[in-house]
Amino acid sequence: MIGLDVGSTTVKAVVMDPRTNEILWKDYERHETKQPEKVLEFLKRIEEAFPLPQGEIRIFITGSGGKILEGFIGAKLVQEVNAVSLAVEHLYPDAGSVIELGGQDAKIIIWLTDEETDTKRKVPSMNDKCAGGTGAVIDKIAAKLQLEGEDLRSLPYFDVKLHPVAGKCGVFAETDINGLQKQGIPPDQLMASLYEAIVQQNLSVLTRGNTLRPTVLLLGGPNNFIPALRDCWKENIPKIWEERDVRLPEGVDPADLVMVPDNAQYYAAIGAVLYGQGEDPDVGVYKGIDELTGFIEVGRTQMREASGDIGLWRTCEELEEFKQLFAKETFEPAAFTPGQDVEAFIGIDGGSTSTKGVLMDREGTVLATSYQLSKGNPLADTQDILADLRASVENQGAVLNVAGVGTTGYAKDMLKDTLAADVAIVETVAHTKSALHYYSDADVIVDVGGQDIKVIVLKNGKVKDFKLNTQCSAGNGYFLQNTASKFGYSVAEFADVAFSAEKIPVFGYGCAVFMETDIVNFQQLGWEKKEIMAGLAKVLPKNIWLYVVAEPNLRKFGTNFILQGGTQHNLSAVKSQYDFIKSKVPDCTIRVHKFTGESGAIGAALEAARVAAERDSSFIGIAAAQTLEFTSTRDESTRCSFCKNTCLRTFIDTKTPDGETNRFIIATCEKGQVEKVEDVKAIKSRMDEVSKANPNFVEKAANAAFRATGVGKVSALLEDTNDEPATKPKGLLALLKLQKHPATTRTAPEVVEGRANVKIGMPRALNMYTLAPFFTAYFQALGVGSRNIMYSDYTNPEMWFKGSRRGSIDQCFPSKVAIAHVHNLIFDMKVKPDIIFFPIIQNMRTELVNTVDDLACPVVSITPEVIKAAYTQEGDIFAQNGIRYLAPSYDMANWPLFEHQIYDSFRDILGLTEEENREAVQIALDSWRKFYEVTLRAEARQVLDSLEEEGNVGVVMLGRPYHNDPGLNHEIMIDMQRRGYPIFSIDSLPQDKDILDRLFGEDIRSGLITHAMDITDVWKNNYSENSSKKIWAAKYVARHPNLVAIDLSSFKCGHDAPIYNTVERIIEASETPYFTFHDVDENKPTGSIKIRVETVDYFLKRYQEYLQARRGDELELEQLVAQYKAHLEGQIERNIARSEVKAAGAVSFTGAGSDNHVGHDHNGNNGHGGDTWVPLDAPSGQNGHNGNGDSHDQTPANGAAIASNGN
Repeated sequence: MIGLDVGSTTVKAVVMDPRTNEILWKDYERHETKQPEKVLEFLKRIEEAFPLPQGEIRIFITGSGGKILEGFIGAKLVQEVNAVSLAVEHLYPDAGSVIELGGQDAKIIIWLTDEETDTKRKVPSMNDKCAGGTGAVIDKIAAKLQLEGEDLRSLPYFDVKLHPVAGKCGVFAETDINGLQKQGIPPDQLMASLYEAIVQQNLSVLTRGNTLRPTVLLLGGPNNFIPALRDCWKENIPKIWEERDVRLPEGVDPADLVMVPDNAQYYAAIGAVLYGQGEDPDVGVYKGIDELTGFIEVGRTQMREASGDIGLWRTCEELEEFKQLFAKETFEPAAFTPGQDVEAFIGIDGGSTSTKGVLMDREGTVLATSYQLSKGNPLADTQDILADLRASVENQGAVLNVAGVGTTGYAKDMLKDTLAADVAIVETVAHTKSALHYYSDADVIVDVGGQDIKVIVLKNGKVKDFKLNTQCSAGNGYFLQNTASKFGYSVAEFADVAFSAEKIPVFGYGCAVFMETDIVNFQQLGWEKKEIMAGLAKVLPKNIWLYVVAEPNLRKFGTNFILQGGTQHNLSAVKSQYDFIKSKVPDCTIRVHKFTGESGAIGAALEAARVAAERDSSFIGIAAAQTLEFTSTRDESTRCSFCKNTCLRTFIDTKTPDGETNRFIIATCEKGQVEKVEDVKAIKSRMDEVSKANPNFVEKAANAAFRATGVGKVSALLEDTNDEPATKPKGLLALLKLQKHPATTRTAPEVVEGRANVKIGMPRALNMYTLAPFFTAYFQALGVGSRNIMYSDYTNPEMWFKGSRRGSIDQCFPSKVAIAHVHNLIFDMKVKPDIIFFPIIQNMRTELVNTVDDLACPVVSITPEVIKAAYTQEGDIFAQNGIRYLAPSYDMANWPLFEHQIYDSFRDILGLTEEENREAVQIALDSWRKFYEVTLRAEARQVLDSLEEEGNVGVVMLGRPYHNDPGLNHEIMIDMQRRGYPIFSIDSLPQDKDILDRLFGEDIRSGLITHAMDITDVWKNNYSENSSKKIWAAKYVARHPNLVAIDLSSFKCGHDAPIYNTVERIIEASETPYFTFHDVDENKPTGSIKIRVETVDYFLKRYQEYLQARRGDELELEQLVAQYKAHLEGQIERNIARSEVKAAGAVSFTGAGSDNHVGHDHNGNNGHGGDTWVPLDAPSGQNGHNGNGDSHDQTPANGAAIASNGN
């Protein structure tokens, strides 16, 4: 019997004697994308080794490539998990778990034993939409580091320093490795870090909350051939056993219970044979190799033609028309005359793989460009760029005078500091300025770089929204380039090769590793290299729009699309994007940026010109920059010790020709940019001043919500009551059930003491960010000691790492991390709680009116029950730790019902009477109201008033209550606060009557709404409380000129997704700045967050300048009106005096400018005129024009006392 395992990278085969199950023949080889050919080769060799009649040979096949081949050879297809399970149960019946890593898949199988029946059942799990954490990732990184065979196998895991590497995405893992490699991290540390990431990814995701049972078998090629990977499993799995108190055999090293068995790479093939032994004799009868040979030679061509699509063009005329439309304009550097003084600005884009530079004049014309592939140090690359730009002028005999320098890209800050550049601008803003400089009507910028994708949506010349590929790296230019290289083509040849294909395979968009699987499968079907390259080009826009942007409705973004970034040099990529965008927006205009590769550098130069208009340039000069000597150090000696993160820093030491030295420190935060403790203190002092001047109510709410307050106790606990004490309860505190007592008596001392000592723990998670002030006050009012009311820590990576492995489903991160919060309460508190209280909230208490319902999110509601299942499925972890888990269901919208529900929850546990409960609920409700009205909104009102007076901007975080958690919001709001913006949460927005009337009064009086807290005018489906509050806050922000919005939403949030467009339309109706972070997850993409925050900050600074200028105009206008009023009053008094004089027979006054008055022109200059005052809307040149005017005593009835430019 033959067993075949046809995988994504290898073919494994065994020949077994069905009578003894002895392996008679076996082989394992990489198929190098030619699965059918490798299978044919194996079968020929098997036929030669075993010359039996075909009818006496049976064959069974498994693996990702088995489906397409089974019919040609007569094989029966066996599902991979079943095959592996059978092999394990036959060869290692005592095994408890299996971890198999394949080329592009991973699977974990756990056998659970029913204690009553002593029977086993298996719990399998496989990766689905992502190939992160598989053998293909190891192959890719090893090839990049030029590690093969014995070199790879000899690398150690133990005693090797580990570095953070993303495990959830193979391409991001490669990006992390790239960055570490540039820092000089050696290959042994890089590979060990990769193994650690892969192991942690699989242990946290594929176990689905179950505990691996010993013995654990490590199967598959990577586990079999790479000792360091095996060691990584052996190191991490026993830690879980220790944490979960798994009983292990005595006297055995736990690491020895994690093992690679003999023939580990053949288990699926062996299992296929074992499966076949249970099938009827006529199943899986070997047909020989003739049909497989025919398929390779002819059949797959037919299959290929049936499944393919047309190429990138339908007719030659269409292709020629496209090429003419997008023919690249050759750039001719500017010509200069000898001796000419050339004043110019320099823009430098220091990217991760290349550095670009431009020379630009004051009119914004590009004079010269330069491009440099990265040599590993941006400063060295920039020196080459500057030399090139300088030569473009001086080689013509002209003299270059640099008026300003701007930097952008990932190295922008380092370059700004070392070169004393005038400005460092975030790349999104640089690309936006560049696009608008050439295409002022641009609505969308599609920037596709080597390893990233940016889609920037514009409105009124400002960034309205932008998308970055933060969660997955599918669809970037590097993948296209890498594939072309594998096929033997340069990236410059890509377009011509792709355009030569008339038919193409259809790729699925998404994960880059899965696309590599598609390449393997298509090659198996005989698709040619040119056709595969064309197919990759054609799927690019799907990756951009359907995967990264996740929005098929392109028309909502606009009709003018600008394509830029290095990938847009590839015309086949441009053609696919052109066709895709046109299919969605037929009337749109699509243009490729004139300087598609240098667009970022152009934006930096434009910003330098803007900044330099206000002051002289700080740039050290090209000569000084070129002669600057420098050394770059990044090792343990540069590690920062000023906080627990202990980040590595880069020290750049420079030396000028005259011996002046400087040290520049590149760090992830401001404190890391210095070396002395006193400098850190000074920085902290400055940061504290900024924070004090700009309060952060998100942070304040996150802290104050969980802080015990001095609430009163219920009257039955007060010392001066005259009631007789109740009878002493029997078994007081036994199992925490305190006997209840009659309502007419004072609480018994034993009960009082018992309550004071009960320790109640609550997760600092989900809607507890709203409810904690109530529950804390409730327990305090009943006499529970404030120190015995405990909450889990704030979300942090260590908590998530330690507590996440019991998760069973992949929901939103706030829900997933709640399991880790309960783990934190059980295992990490100094004193264990007696009770963990995590209520299931069905309906929330609301301040809104006219809503359909006030439901909590169903995922959030059910999370306490999911946690209960996670901690009791393998034994009751709560009981084992002496803890009672309490997850009652509450309806907090129905207050009488809720009062009864919470009484039922704690009646026996705390020995309550109904009267005590009712009183405690009221005390807690009063404390809850005080938390919002006094702790948050009173101070927030003062800050809001100050913003209005000064014309400044405050940021409102539109998020759910748990986004106050700094571990969930990734401290984005703290970053914004440090940039000078007060931060408001939704619950902190003032609700004083006057401000609500100012914002919503007109709508109420017009009948549009009935109340300031009504959202029925914009959202009819208002059944979800937190969604409805978010929409109300959007209305608030849209109506207040000094507030802007940052919309924060968690990845996979099913309740936020339907209101994205509604919130956006509400806020943008008033042209209020609005920015989004809609992909917040457990992974903190620091680089992406920094780009987003800097982008938001840039445009808010410009918006704040606009507000302040407008406020200045308003103050000036108020002053002019006051002057006019004073003039009119004086004029009336003089007229009255004249009338009285005339009546008395006195001589009338005549004027020749004797009664002149001083007005002010629009620029604040004095303007002189006689008693003639012109209207506010007088045309330019009327009396008093430009502040100068001569007039006689002629006062129009509706005259205006302003000498102005006609404004």
